[in-house]
Amino acid sequence: MKSAYSWLLRSFLAAFLILISVQILILGAGIVPVLESYSRSQIHRLDELAQRILINPAEISAENPQHSGPFFVFSADRELVYSNRGRGRTIPETDYRPVRYDGQVIGYYYAGEIRFLDTRSNRLFLASLGILLAFSMFASLGIAVLAAVRTARGIAGPVSVLRRDIQQLRGLKAPEIRDFPVRELSEISVSLNRVGTILAGEEEYKQQWMQNIAHDLRTPLSGLRGQLEGMRDGVLEAGPERYQRTLKELERLEAMIASVSELSRIENLKELQIDAISGENFCRETYRTFETRLAEGGSSLTCSAKIPYFYADGNLIRRAVENILGNALVYAGPGASIFMEITAGDQDETVLKISNDGPHIPEDQLEKIFQRFYRGEYSRSTPGTGLGLNISREIVQRHGGCISAENLKPRGVAFTITLPKPQSQ
Repeated sequence: MKSAYSWLLRSFLAAFLILISVQILILGAGIVPVLESYSRSQIHRLDELAQRILINPAEISAENPQHSGPFFVFSADRELVYSNRGRGRTIPETDYRPVRYDGQVIGYYYAGEIRFLDTRSNRLFLASLGILLAFSMFASLGIAVLAAVRTARGIAGPVSVLRRDIQQLRGLKAPEIRDFPVRELSEISVSLNRVGTILAGEEEYKQQWMQNIAHDLRTPLSGLRGQLEGMRDGVLEAGPERYQRTLKELERLEAMIASVSELSRIENLKELQIDAISGENFCRETYRTFETRLAEGGSSLTCSAKIPYFYADGNLIRRAVENILGNALVYAGPGASIFMEITAGDQDETVLKISNDGPHIPEDQLEKIFQRFYRGEYSRSTPGTGLGLNISREIVQRHGGCISAENLKPRGVAFTITLPKPQSQ
């Protein structure tokens, strides 16, 4: 496998050689037509001069034809009409060029070397041009090699540093931000730092989550064990009340395991089943779900839908709303008034707002209540797993939305769920 340095160097040189080759081909292809055009124009000019001399010999002195080589004009009988160099007796007649007028041969002429390469001076010019091009090519090649080495080192060095930084990510460590001469490489360094920071945070969060699970599972298990050992040793009386306490601990343990399982399922869900949900039906079904609990606590639930329908995964969004309403019934207390409103936002998104008239949540806990297993001071004495609001947040985020909580004045708490409209709709 080639190193970045050798690969960049070879690629740069290969590109340069290809460029030089193409330029030489273009130059060669351009010179040939020029030379051919030169030869044709010279022959045409001499044809016209010879024709004019043969048609009007009296104006030969006025014409004074200019030609660097020998120029002889002969009549149709091959008699010399004009010459700029002697009588031309040694010129073979096979080298004569015919002069035509109205389709008939009226004479001949001889002009010696007419093509561009026929003259020695022109050949020397092309040879000098070739030497100059060769020198320029080798000089350019030398400059290109130096530039390629400098460029390859300038890129290969930072790439090696970035490779070491990437290896640091295996240890869940955030590499430091580096300032490279190449902007894109510096941006990669910044991205690696962000990824490392996220991975480190996720690892810390994972460890904390495992500790919370172990702690929250240990509490009901310890209670169960204490109850059972006490009844076994005769310290505790095995009566209906004792069995009821044991059953509650089992139910708490079962609820926690179910919540963890549900959270894992939501996180690993590959695709949501997005459908159009009727706002009125959603309100009606939600009320029926909590109808019994509302009656037991003397609480009320008022739900209104200002839009005919919205788009979401029906089962999941219903679960998210039920978790929030369940918390409202627990923490707002008996006789609480709960309101749920479904409206459209400014950008055609769906907004579900659930509010109650219960006590405020401490301001520093409004964000923390959505964390896994987080239970504020106000909820320590109430049953729960600490996962309900976290599950709601995961569901909303899977929809591409957001959820927040705020305290109302003079009392009460409002939860706001914002769901974006699907792109396909």
